[in-house]
Amino acid sequence: MFLKKLAMRKPVTVVYDKNGSIQTVKGRVYRLSLREQILSLIDEQQKIFSIQLSSIREAY
Repeated sequence: MFLKKLAMRKPVTVVYDKNGSIQTVKGRVYRLSLREQILSLIDEQQKIFSIQLSSIREAY
């Protein structure tokens, strides 16, 4: 369901689990690899975050 939200070119906020702690990142989708199960977001400072799809808790 959240893949529809990620397909839009608007900024999204993703809440995910990283090493047992909850992280939040806001940015636009840079790359979505369903084969590798990785979502890459790019934030306003042009920093790229790679997130495992299985660790995503919310996307809005």
